[in-house]
Amino acid sequence: TLGVYVSIINKCAYCIEHHFAGMARLINDEERSKKIRAVLESHQVDEVFEGKELALLLYAKILTVTPQLVTEAHIQQLRDTGLTDGEILEGNQVISYFCYANRTVLGLGINTEGDILGLSPNNNDDADNWQHS
Repeated sequence: TLGVYVSIINKCAYCIEHHFAGMARLINDEERSKKIRAVLESHQVDEVFEGKELALLLYAKILTVTPQLVTEAHIQQLRDTGLTDGEILEGNQVISYFCYANRTVLGLGINTEGDILGLSPNNNDDADNWQHS
């Protein structure tokens, strides 16, 4: 979800489509998946998420758009929701990775033409069908 949201913020269609398809497959609830995508796209994340998840999504937006404005107060807000420092670090790493990946994909003009969306070589059911493009 963090990766999809960061990709939406960065307008990286390739990553949005690939990672949303994988996320939707894992959620295994088409209506919930559609609702999650709608709130991510409208930046109304508080309509579906709360607590730790909401805090990380709000942090994702700040870290993606204005990383220079992140302060200790933002980190304390994450802690106040019950996130451990390890969970905060993991969230930070996911958000930062997707910022990097989005810029790589956008910078190379990569698109989804010919791809099978949402497949991963780590999914046993999909491993035989996975295509790298």
